[in-house]
Amino acid sequence: MRKIRILIADDNQLAAQTLRDSLAGHDDFEVTSIAQDGFQAIELIEKDLPDVVLLDIIMPKLDGIGVLEYARTLTKESRPVFIIFSAISQEIYISRAMNLGANYYIIKPFDESVIATRVRQLYSDSERAQIGKSQYTYNTANNYKQKNQTDNELKLLATKYMSEYGLKAHMTGYSYIRDIITASFDYYCKTGSLPKGVYRTIAEKNGVPVQKVERAIRNCIEKGIEDNESEKKPTNSQVICRIIEKIRKNN
Repeated sequence: MRKIRILIADDNQLAAQTLRDSLAGHDDFEVTSIAQDGFQAIELIEKDLPDVVLLDIIMPKLDGIGVLEYARTLTKESRPVFIIFSAISQEIYISRAMNLGANYYIIKPFDESVIATRVRQLYSDSERAQIGKSQYTYNTANNYKQKNQTDNELKLLATKYMSEYGLKAHMTGYSYIRDIITASFDYYCKTGSLPKGVYRTIAEKNGVPVQKVERAIRNCIEKGIEDNESEKKPTNSQVICRIIEKIRKNN
């Protein structure tokens, strides 16, 4: 049976470890990581692709609300279930979290058995669970083979390789890059290049000028590789083509 992959995001290390140990006692759970701030939570969502995120509201650097705002850039199929746990019980925070797409909000302290129950219930009802049931078949080489290379599958794969390239998920250009990868994949596999006008297509889809799309992508790429000053900075299209090539070769 496939385990439910869980990310815990809480800067209280003792509380997070206690919760991790409790969840580890369930055979159907796998706690992938513990994030100690919002930016780390975003990076681990991109890297580990958890099914469920247990998210504290108050965290350093970027709070839980910021993580939920980032999650709005994800497709329904790639977006994990978010269970918010917090000592804050004010209606304004609860309302804000739920309006941003949180699936459940529980006040600390809580019974950890309740969290386990909610994880199962909310995950089983999610888009992610439905894809997990129908998207893959197991072949004789013991590898999962995709039935169809849908846009949603491409976005999940793009997320994986964009993270490896160092692109930051909270930046505006990140979602533009992923959309271009999805829109260009089939064309690139046939021609080895991006289709003409793809930047304009993404700009029109988002209701912004094409120059804004190009600048946002440039900023995202430069931020991702700024620590490697010896590397000659590639163009926007070169980065996108490299990521598409990784998807094509490895999947």
